[in-house]
Amino acid sequence: MAYVLGLIFADGAIIDARKSSRACYIALTSIDKSLLKQVKKALSSSHVLYRTGPHITSFRGGKFYLCKEKFTWRIANKNIYQDLLNLGLTPKKSLTISLPKIPLQYFSYFLRGYFDGDGCIYVGFVKGRRLPSIKTILTSGSQNFLNSISEKLHVIINTPLKNPFKNGNAFRLIYNKNDSLKFLQFMYLGLEKAPFLERKYQKYLSAYGA
Repeated sequence: MAYVLGLIFADGAIIDARKSSRACYIALTSIDKSLLKQVKKALSSSHVLYRTGPHITSFRGGKFYLCKEKFTWRIANKNIYQDLLNLGLTPKKSLTISLPKIPLQYFSYFLRGYFDGDGCIYVGFVKGRRLPSIKTILTSGSQNFLNSISEKLHVIINTPLKNPFKNGNAFRLIYNKNDSLKFLQFMYLGLEKAPFLERKYQKYLSAYGA
């Protein structure tokens, strides 16, 4: 559940539609259908995954962007909606989220869920070096949220306190080299106990053969 919560904080949305349909919705959207299937299994859900095909969308300034195929898992449940509100999630959450209180033994799973939604790994191979360079990034519209993650990781795995920097309309928290490895090793603890996004995990393995 900590993993699912982290993924919802990254790629999820909660919608109060009681004025029109008397329902409150929780939705998760991803380009990775297999990941949403893992979430469904974790929640014993039989809800259908909805597919949106590739399409072109336009932005202000006349720019166009090709959107990939994506899948959405959505349920209507007022109790889950209220639980997520109590944990600090809100409609149109991207700029306002704060780190919820996660028991220490579950924090790595929450972090993994968030990373699978709004995190990335960059791996660079340099000629003459045995090991590649690696960079791990978390992105959020909330600077406070990323600051809290930095503080939490500083306490748990002794990574340095990092200041997220502004990148366009969002903030980024970046770990390099050994700190990135510590971050990833911690995040993938108990791999079999919670879902994970296979392609990001394989990128981690390819970099360090962990």
